[in-house]
Amino acid sequence: MRIEDEIHQKHFTDDYRRLMANLLFTNNWVNQQVIPFFKEFGLTLQQHNVLAILRGQHPNPVCFGDIQNRMVDRNSNVTRLIDKLIEKSYVTRDICDANRRKIDVRITDKGLKKLEEIDNKSPELFARFHGLTREEAVHTSNLLDKLRG
Repeated sequence: MRIEDEIHQKHFTDDYRRLMANLLFTNNWVNQQVIPFFKEFGLTLQQHNVLAILRGQHPNPVCFGDIQNRMVDRNSNVTRLIDKLIEKSYVTRDICDANRRKIDVRITDKGLKKLEEIDNKSPELFARFHGLTREEAVHTSNLLDKLRG
């Protein structure tokens, strides 16, 4: 459906304003798809992002700064996210032996199992995005990369 129909606006001043409205509206739509999906697993989108980052480096640890730099939502409070994941026994936090100011974070077996559960159910989530062909998905992603410059 066209953005004009979604928000009941007859026209936009220019194409860039239309693009901005469409991006903001679409971001909210994506969140409405993704947030409840991860909530089923007792996680927030940001917590899942941290677990995925840690799994990518497993069995090696990742420091707080590296997690922050790799997150999709870089405004997240990494310390709070890690604390919540520790409470759930999905990660561990240790002081680095080589540099006592550095904190190492590792994913646990329980965290890996949680991600496996999510992976098994993720085709359900991604099916919601199959309104685009694979080629359209690649093209749209490339345009978003270009937009961010």
